[in-house]
Amino acid sequence: MSSSTETIPEPRGSADLFVAFANTLDLEQGEPVEHLADTAALLAWLRDAGLISERRRASELQRLVRNPAEAERRLERFHYLRGLLRAMAERTSAGKRPTRGQLRELNHVLRHGLHYHQLVLDAEEARYSVAQVGDRLDQARAVIAASFAEFLANDDPERLRVCASDACLEVFVDRSPTGRRRWCDMRTCGNQAKVARHRARRRATASTLPDPRSAD
Repeated sequence: MSSSTETIPEPRGSADLFVAFANTLDLEQGEPVEHLADTAALLAWLRDAGLISERRRASELQRLVRNPAEAERRLERFHYLRGLLRAMAERTSAGKRPTRGQLRELNHVLRHGLHYHQLVLDAEEARYSVAQVGDRLDQARAVIAASFAEFLANDDPERLRVCASDACLEVFVDRSPTGRRRWCDMRTCGNQAKVARHRARRRATASTLPDPRSAD
């Protein structure tokens, strides 16, 4: 376990942190695009999300480069959490509650993020400070899981959706007044769906019309 007394930065936009994390896997032209393909990409994302500092990103990257097996294990843990969040989002999008098994798995991630506080004296022995101690990556993973847990507990779970477009994997929270959004963005996925329905109706209408070539 990698431990340190470095202060953990406050994550930015933590209310929708789990949404941003879930969408690190998306589709482009129908093909899946992985934005967390390796530990370097993962650590950069965690830094940009305010979950680790730049100093921690650099030190963790050096450590994991020296230990490929550990790097793979860490990446798999984050990928597993992302898959869990997406699976739970798909259930809420379908009007169902997350399963008990899914809730147990989420709580397991939260437990791994436990840390404690320690009183430390600086190198010059001039001042004391209280810092968090624990594994930084497990803590970052738990913060993402906690943002989802807070949403389920304090928001409207039925507002959590997965885009209805077959060409999109976007997870989103429907903040519209009616709460009936089906697409992540009406200008893109919503418009494409409308165009597809219009073309389907035209094809259906055309198929019912008599073929002029068969007329006498």
